[in-house]
Amino acid sequence: MWSALVGFLQSIITGINSVVGNYGVSIVLFTILTRLALLPLDLKAKASTRKMTELNPELQKINEKYKNDPEKRNKKTMELYQKHQVNPMGGCLPMLLQLPLMFAMFAALRAIASAQLEIFYVNLINYTNSDIAPILEQFVESIQNSSAIRQNVGDLLTSLFSNPNNERLINQLNEVAGNANTTAIVEAIKNISTAQALEFLKTSGSSLRFLWIKNVWIADSPMRDIIGRTIPFMAGGWNGAWNGLFILSALAGITSYLYMKLSTPAGDKQQTSGMSTIMPIMSVWFTSMYTSAFSIYWVTSNLFQIVQQLIYNRIYPEGKTGKEGAKK
Repeated sequence: MWSALVGFLQSIITGINSVVGNYGVSIVLFTILTRLALLPLDLKAKASTRKMTELNPELQKINEKYKNDPEKRNKKTMELYQKHQVNPMGGCLPMLLQLPLMFAMFAALRAIASAQLEIFYVNLINYTNSDIAPILEQFVESIQNSSAIRQNVGDLLTSLFSNPNNERLINQLNEVAGNANTTAIVEAIKNISTAQALEFLKTSGSSLRFLWIKNVWIADSPMRDIIGRTIPFMAGGWNGAWNGLFILSALAGITSYLYMKLSTPAGDKQQTSGMSTIMPIMSVWFTSMYTSAFSIYWVTSNLFQIVQQLIYNRIYPEGKTGKEGAKK
């Protein structure tokens, strides 16, 4: 079932891309569609959380009044919930139901990234050294048919491009693809310059570009070039070799902070102040570590939820939930 869900999401993204011809735009559209599909669950969770927050003063009174009588305290608490038709788990269950979909989304993006990077790297190697095409074909076929290496070709080539001197990986590939073929491929990768990669990118279409990002399957970072190699801080990476500008990671942190501020009820702000700091920092870290495609999804999702929360707060001001808020 898990593989089927991941494959289904993957097919939707690739299907959208076949129409729009750009993976960055495809991920934005897919994220919006996903958030719209989850909207009923989100609204249900928000309403339940809002009601629970409004009942906090009464819950505190019950806890104080019956602090020495747990049985009576639990009974009165349940009576309060029944009176106001509140489910204490109502705010959690919709969120828990969304988690599998979120993880499946990340898995689908990772699968697409691996497949697209394989195509990109194989074509790049052939572009810079057409004579190596037969060796590269044998190399790829050996990896695909081997059970000794569990990584797929895209992930292996990504590792080789980022670090072509990885002895442990090279030794594994030697055993599978043979010393001669592995050595030839590694040397070909070492000889590819960032300038050649940029030139190849210009001739290979625009599906990998998005706004300032040259390759959506590489991190939005000025410390990475378009083939995933680290650019030393003092090596003049600002000459155009960078893949991104770290903008998406900054936006991920800012939008995460804004959404948490908007979505946290006034009565809970003090209790959740720590999370309001931790989550934006985690957002920056996650999006800086993974592909720009993942960052595009994260920021788009945050922006959608911010707009959704602004509209929700407008329709249902604090203290006015459900029909009462809508009438106002």
